[in-house]
Amino acid sequence: MIFPKFKDYGELLSVGILFPVCIAIGYGFGILLDTWFETKKLFRIIGILFGIASGFYNLFRIAGKFDESHKNNG
Repeated sequence: MIFPKFKDYGELLSVGILFPVCIAIGYGFGILLDTWFETKKLFRIIGILFGIASGFYNLFRIAGKFDESHKNNG
């Protein structure tokens, strides 16, 4: 590959999209469960919390991968 560093930077930039998408998916599942169980906002809040948690998980996963690749390259 001609520019191997650009792949790493692309993964870091994907966090900016990945974080809100995780939250939106959690919120969407929360709305679905709220309508299914006929609750007001319980599952929406739980869905948002799970979305935030998965967003942070992906953030740390990608940052760790980026850090490991730069430690190995010097």
